[in-house]
Amino acid sequence: MDDIVYSLQCPPHWVKTPPLGLEFIRKYCAKKGINVRIVDLNVIIYKLLKISLKEWLTLNKGFEQSLYDTVKEKYPGIIKNILRKLENAACAGFYLSSRNKYFTYRLAEEINSMYPNKKIALGGPEVLFKKLRNEPFDERFSWVIGEGEKALETILNSKNSLIIDHDEVGNLDEIPLLDFNDFDLKLYSNVFPLYSSRGCIRKCAFCTEKFISSRFRQHSPYYTIEQIKVIINKYKINYFTFQDSIFDANLIWLEKFLTLILKEKLNIHWEAQMAVRKDFPLSLAELLKKSGCFNLFVGLESASDKVLSAMNKGFTKEDACLFFEILKKAGLQYEISIIAGYPKEEENDFKETIDFITKNKTVIPKIAQVNPYIDYFSYPYTPSAQATERVKRLISLLRKEGIPYTKSFINNLIYKNGN
Repeated sequence: MDDIVYSLQCPPHWVKTPPLGLEFIRKYCAKKGINVRIVDLNVIIYKLLKISLKEWLTLNKGFEQSLYDTVKEKYPGIIKNILRKLENAACAGFYLSSRNKYFTYRLAEEINSMYPNKKIALGGPEVLFKKLRNEPFDERFSWVIGEGEKALETILNSKNSLIIDHDEVGNLDEIPLLDFNDFDLKLYSNVFPLYSSRGCIRKCAFCTEKFISSRFRQHSPYYTIEQIKVIINKYKINYFTFQDSIFDANLIWLEKFLTLILKEKLNIHWEAQMAVRKDFPLSLAELLKKSGCFNLFVGLESASDKVLSAMNKGFTKEDACLFFEILKKAGLQYEISIIAGYPKEEENDFKETIDFITKNKTVIPKIAQVNPYIDYFSYPYTPSAQATERVKRLISLLRKEGIPYTKSFINNLIYKNGN
């Protein structure tokens, strides 16, 4: 392996699990003879600064913009060590998000200043947003829209900087099983991240997932089971969180996967995100429970059929009712999310959502997330005053009715000091 690539996760970012996307890139590239080494600067700096998890995860523009200077002042050796590592590297790759872009751009600038001929590649959701906002791409760097496995190989083989748009792996099972050898797993929680698929079969109007992946693809149930067994045997971990956008896209796949869990006698506990489906049978819900599912996240968003249609959610309020009753009957724990103030939502539509939650408070175990509608396809990302007010009213209702909700996921997509 002659090519050495350092793949860096800059802060601030989620710290409970290792960056799964970078591990997929590392394993795919190893198969191609490319040596990718992952450096999770995010978790390293989080541990060094000893900041509370709440402060680290709260959207705070001032904190994000000043973090690079804070690190250079308090721990100057960190940046110097990264620059030394990169001296003989063929490329430095970065995962770019809206929160870590300030830190990432500063580090990329330093790398370019010290090594002006070194390849620098940036991928991640913020690259997609730059495209959607028609922002220019710095020609000194290569930019990856969508997933990075095949793109990185192309960048290494090119003499020029590139913009690569959705060059996707067709058969996900071609990617070798992940082993997370570059990570000190003691730095993370005891819940392990996994993907069984990429993309989403739904095309919700407000969601950017349909732009991140151009099509929906799945690992086979057998690949996913083997991946779980690798983690159990290597790390003695049996708690898993599937980071798929949708886990019930293919009910035949899902039934086979759950059956294999039981056949292999895997004593695991897992959670995932699922969509409301009117064709979801009770027998499958019971199989979910039996296989070790301890929590499901379901995006309801609204209980107004008019708003659900405008969102292109693919289900009705009645469908949601039946789906929730099936999950409840199977003894499954699940949580729902709500978006307040969607553009087509009028007062009577919002009241429908409030009434639905109140009426079904014994069926719905918990409200996981409540946020005002934010238009991610424009800039700045500022919710309307009406949407913000409706969130307040909904939270007041939850408190009054004694309906459980996750406090840290209320308004958690809004910057506390402006966008």
